[in-house]
Amino acid sequence: MNLDNHPSVAAFRQRQRNNRLEAMTLPRLKAIVLEAGADDVGAVEIDRPSLQDQKKAILHAFPRAKSLVSFICRMNEAQIRSNDRSLVDGEFIAYDAEMLHISRTVVKALRNEGITAVTPSESFPQDMSKWQGRMLTVSHKPVAEAAGLGLIGHHRLLIHPIFGSHLCLGTIIIDTTLDIYDQPIDYNPCIGCNLCVSTCPTGAIAPDGSFAFARCLVHAYRDRLGGFLNWVESLVTSQDMVEYRKKRTDGETMAVWQSLTYGGGYRCGYCMSVCPAGLDLLGPYLDNRKEYLQRVVKPLQERNENIYVLPGQDQAAEVSKKFPNKTVRPA
Repeated sequence: MNLDNHPSVAAFRQRQRNNRLEAMTLPRLKAIVLEAGADDVGAVEIDRPSLQDQKKAILHAFPRAKSLVSFICRMNEAQIRSNDRSLVDGEFIAYDAEMLHISRTVVKALRNEGITAVTPSESFPQDMSKWQGRMLTVSHKPVAEAAGLGLIGHHRLLIHPIFGSHLCLGTIIIDTTLDIYDQPIDYNPCIGCNLCVSTCPTGAIAPDGSFAFARCLVHAYRDRLGGFLNWVESLVTSQDMVEYRKKRTDGETMAVWQSLTYGGGYRCGYCMSVCPAGLDLLGPYLDNRKEYLQRVVKPLQERNENIYVLPGQDQAAEVSKKFPNKTVRPA
């Protein structure tokens, strides 16, 4: 049979003639993403100079990539600022699922427009075969900056000019060019209050703007990526539970179980919690800073908790002096 006479081929040709899809524009694309549940969205071309360090990895994952669609979801302020870590972690876990749902909804809508899209994970999974190298497909914060959704603040988080930094970020990669693209905003919403510096329990955020990534990773990700291998080592090198309990408390073991069972928990995130930047969040800080400090900042500074530090550094003494209510634990 001549291939052109095959019923499937004939039907495909007819559908092509009937469905002459109009070119995707930036306003139409944004409407699709917002309708799917995002709170804001922007788009940037893959050739944007500020993203050239990511281009190779993106094209390796999706060679047809032409545009990057950055979107954000605003999280519940009261939950992010809670002194109860289960509320905070519950919010992050819920939004991991929400971001995935939005991404999948957009992909389906774009497919109906004749556009192919892929959705790199908002956090995990990542390519663990590249462990200790670049495991992620897209670094979401630089894409969001380029797409006009905000700029990175002193705490190394994206600050949206209206919603602040209580955000989850996602990126959708599409195989289509757009008529126009977004540009970065022309000012940084960070107000330089340094509350992130005063609240960071590990000292990772310095007043001069430097950032000690390892300090943040070791503590905040203790029950996730940062501490999993350490937990396995503690387990397999112990002769019995008596020896194991000298290395890990039962609470620490149950924290790993909870992360493996219900979703990864963070031991921190205070820099996000206390940040007052963003038009919708700024009022209480400007109206009464003393009350803001008492209500938002001090409960986190004075919280009784373990702080995990790398051995052989001055960090342990720094943490104990600055936060006497917190217990330093070696990682």
